[in-house]
Amino acid sequence: MAEAPQGPVPSPCGGASRPEPARGDDHEALDDRTLSRCGAQSRLVDEELRGTVPDVEAFHFLPVPGPWPQAVRPAEPDGVGLPTFSRVKTLYYRPYPGRPTTERPLVWDAHTRMVRTRSADGAWHAAAPTTQPQFIGVCIHGRHDTCCGVRGGGLIRRVQSLVPEAPIYGVTHLGGDRFATTAVLLPSGYLLGRLDDLSDDELRELAETGLLPLAHLRGRLGATPAEAVAEIWYREKFDLRHPADLPGITVVQAGPQHEPGRPGTSPAYEALVDDGARRWRLELRREQREDTAIQYTCTAPLSKPVYHWDVNVIEETDSASNVSPSLPASVSSIMTTGQASASIV
Repeated sequence: MAEAPQGPVPSPCGGASRPEPARGDDHEALDDRTLSRCGAQSRLVDEELRGTVPDVEAFHFLPVPGPWPQAVRPAEPDGVGLPTFSRVKTLYYRPYPGRPTTERPLVWDAHTRMVRTRSADGAWHAAAPTTQPQFIGVCIHGRHDTCCGVRGGGLIRRVQSLVPEAPIYGVTHLGGDRFATTAVLLPSGYLLGRLDDLSDDELRELAETGLLPLAHLRGRLGATPAEAVAEIWYREKFDLRHPADLPGITVVQAGPQHEPGRPGTSPAYEALVDDGARRWRLELRREQREDTAIQYTCTAPLSKPVYHWDVNVIEETDSASNVSPSLPASVSSIMTTGQASASIV
């Protein structure tokens, strides 16, 4: 399937072909064919986005014209002036739609949070630090998942009409197909979902300034799922949309793997969120929703459970106080990324 199919497209779960909705529509009619798609199922049950960040240390973007294969082969970035990474995800990218691909390979990592471009001599050059978007990668990988192909192209066209100079590209699979339209915002490193629900003004603001649409945050790449949830909780509490408005966050697993009589219960976490003025001690728990299951991709043979995060404030103190929970040595910090973490996508 092409990244942005036109005309009749067969249902990913079988059945007769039906006319494709006009590209750029914000919402599709909820017929049987649409409800077979993972994105429609996820929206129908109001699955939350926060905390669905993959365990990735770096992205390696290769300029490859379409059409793209279903799977992208890993390709280790090489050249001069590049750190060593342990968990690199390779993605293809290209201008959209139908423009020549004259771009160069790019690398972004969760440690430096810089976009690096490879020159013809093999050296990697970092772009100047900024919080404004240098690269907006929208998944249009229709061969991997129908929802990404249908929704991604329409969003790119909207952004290009609103902000013609926006650094927006189509990319291959980012993860979390059911959250289409998905995108990665660089250099800040935020993963976003359901961006086709944004208004034109919100899209323009995102493309021009990099201000974060809080209801569409999946998390900050390099953070664990629990760290991402704690950060989004803080941002929503104070309506902080600038990427630089980042508190100190410390998270530790603090509960049992399973509670008696509740086989779907995940471990609890304690988090300290400190912004220099106030400090909050949070309990975070990822719970399985009962009697709700959806397909995580359009072609998934089986449905999987839907989860949500419960966030409870245990304690709030002044930042300068000595009140602190007893945390074991397994503490991880959002400011010190690179540790292995569970991927929830």
